[in-house]
Amino acid sequence: MQSLYVGVNKPVDPRNLSDLEKKHIPVITAPQRVKSDEYFDVQVEVGSMIAHPNEYGHFILSIDLYAGEAFLARANLTPVQTAAKAAFTVKLQNPARELLAYCTCNLHGCWVGQRNIVVDA
Repeated sequence: MQSLYVGVNKPVDPRNLSDLEKKHIPVITAPQRVKSDEYFDVQVEVGSMIAHPNEYGHFILSIDLYAGEAFLARANLTPVQTAAKAAFTVKLQNPARELLAYCTCNLHGCWVGQRNIVVDA
């Protein structure tokens, strides 16, 4: 695994995640297929596999949602009073996309999770 403070952290082996990866990789819940130009709901949760700490010294700062390289939305979070979860309503226009969620942990850097999605015309 690369340094936790440089770049974006990804799982070394997606079929065999470490506890650190389970705490930090954002999990995206969204339909597998959507219609072009129609809004749909996306939920992102960090720590759904193993709870991520949510205390003043260790918490998730933000969750960003992208469609490929296109930025869609951001949720800024605070320790203790907000959970590491976000809900977005978005629409896509291209025929096929990958949703990417990036989260930033104040101690362990940036992490990414992905979900493939098909956009029908």
